[in-house]
Amino acid sequence: MRTLLAALILGALAGACVPAASAAPSSKSSWAGDANKVCAVWLAKAKQEFGSPVTPAQLFTFAKKAKALETSELAALQKIPGRSASGTHALQAVQTDIAEVGSAITAYKAGNAAKFVTVLKRYINDNRPKAAFTAAGASGCG
Repeated sequence: MRTLLAALILGALAGACVPAASAAPSSKSSWAGDANKVCAVWLAKAKQEFGSPVTPAQLFTFAKKAKALETSELAALQKIPGRSASGTHALQAVQTDIAEVGSAITAYKAGNAAKFVTVLKRYINDNRPKAAFTAAGASGCG
């Protein structure tokens, strides 16, 4: 889902004019296969939700929707039994991601547009969830 989100708003963030600031792959488990199935469903939801380009004016709405989608996706992934240690690490990376976009939302609500854009850029460009899921054998996630 991260790749889709990044593609949709990188142009919008560039227009906002505010500067920004590995684990070895494991064998594919049934948890990883189930996680890939869950992520496919959430990727489809993200494509539907963010199918049109995001403008700078829509970034706050995007952030709220992204946080809600990732929170729901995480809840679905947490229900899958038989998670490996690397799977747990991947879910922790998603939790970190959700906290990061939450921090961007908080900055926006506080009227700090520069911090909002900086944190949102960091969130969008964060590859840790994708790397963690790939290490857990669930390369369709992240």
